[in-house]
Amino acid sequence: MPAAALKPVLDDMVAEGGREAQSNASQVRERLPLPSLKVPRELLRSFPHSKRVGSYLVGKMINKGSFAKVMEGLHISTGEKVAIKVIDKKKARQDSYVLKNMKREPRIHQMVRHPHIVVLLETLETENSYYMAMELCAGGDLMDRICEKKRLEEREVRRYVRQILSAVDHLHKYGIVHRDLKIENFLLDEHNNIKIVDFGLSNTLKAESLSLELLNTQCGSPAYAAPELLAHRKYGPKVDVWSVGVSMFAMLTGSLPFTVEPFNIKQLHQKMINGEISSLPSDISKGATAFVLSLLEPNPDKRPSVRAAMEEKWINEGYAKKPLHTQAHKNRLCPEDLNSSVLTYMTDTLGFSLADITYTLTNNRPSAIMACYHLLLNKLSRSLKGTKANKVLNEPTFKPSSRPPRTQQMAEGQKKEDLHRKVHLEDAENHPPSPSLPRIPHCASPGIPHRLPSLTRLSAEDGDTDEEITITVDAPEMLFPEGKPTGWKMLHLENM
Repeated sequence: MPAAALKPVLDDMVAEGGREAQSNASQVRERLPLPSLKVPRELLRSFPHSKRVGSYLVGKMINKGSFAKVMEGLHISTGEKVAIKVIDKKKARQDSYVLKNMKREPRIHQMVRHPHIVVLLETLETENSYYMAMELCAGGDLMDRICEKKRLEEREVRRYVRQILSAVDHLHKYGIVHRDLKIENFLLDEHNNIKIVDFGLSNTLKAESLSLELLNTQCGSPAYAAPELLAHRKYGPKVDVWSVGVSMFAMLTGSLPFTVEPFNIKQLHQKMINGEISSLPSDISKGATAFVLSLLEPNPDKRPSVRAAMEEKWINEGYAKKPLHTQAHKNRLCPEDLNSSVLTYMTDTLGFSLADITYTLTNNRPSAIMACYHLLLNKLSRSLKGTKANKVLNEPTFKPSSRPPRTQQMAEGQKKEDLHRKVHLEDAENHPPSPSLPRIPHCASPGIPHRLPSLTRLSAEDGDTDEEITITVDAPEMLFPEGKPTGWKMLHLENM
């Protein structure tokens, strides 16, 4: 593809800030040879792809929506795989709502940085398409996991819900309401940690007045949408709390809390208002039952905020020393946070300016620099873990004994026993899965149980707050592989 046909679009999407070089950007960095970061030519030759766009080879399709598809990609400079959302301009122009909201998603990604929110690496534009390169979630999605296990164990549900609440609390802290939280939008990384995706329906409010300012767009998936959103009433960030409740119910049971056959949105809304929730299995604890029902409180005034939910007893069981509401995550990298080895490689081998790298990363700007840094960091981290593993494997199995006094042995034995007990009592928040939690291969078309329907999105118009926002990609109706049931069309709730 000619270089002239391609341009980065971030500068059009994000307001320019001052480009002053930061004083501590010139920190002393160790000059390390990093042969492991170099990309073998054979890797690029062997990656199956249909075209090249900018620094990416575009490979097989992972998922598909109404206006976009998600492709597997390979970043040429690092040899790392990414997910690339490809948005068809021609199809997007046919929907006025999509056109109006063209720039929202990249803006929201730049606003927040959190370990359980997928990273947008770079945005590109050609004559016919927009491209959004994002980190690839190698663990597949949460829907796959529920399908595999039918329903999840309570301990695993708690871990996932903690991660989701942490991310949603972070969004709300910076004035962002997601509005489309659902099982399909929770992906898993290689360590079985949640990554929230798809901010196409998200909106921003003033963070300082988040509890006072309200939205009015009817959008999202009806099965996960809060009753006040379906009822054409103004609503606030507690719609996300309801959606987390529906998702938690689905994890615990493998089914949705409110269903209507045949589908009728008025009847669905009435069930929500009446609290006609599907029954929970008898083996679910009283604490989990009370917690999920509190999130599914139909009256938003009585429904807890995310912050209040994070303080509840059930969500913190097993995490006595790490209560969820006490956890905080930095929203921006500082110059001192940057990895010196990766910086060295980017300046010496890839030719980037240190000042440009520091400015881009500390401002969380999706760009070629951000893509290179994050992908190289992942590659280096993986390489170092492999080196440590090999070192352990190559160590001699027999070592000369230097046995300490018996009293010291007893003390050390007690410490090990205490540590063993502690590890079993407190889950690690971001710990790789144990052998009993097998990783799920990344699946292009996950098998979906018929009990867990993915309902169509609703869209209408917000007020003046919805300016310069981006495309949203409709999730495929995976529950019905042979097509949508008759009558399931895009709904606008005009006659509700």
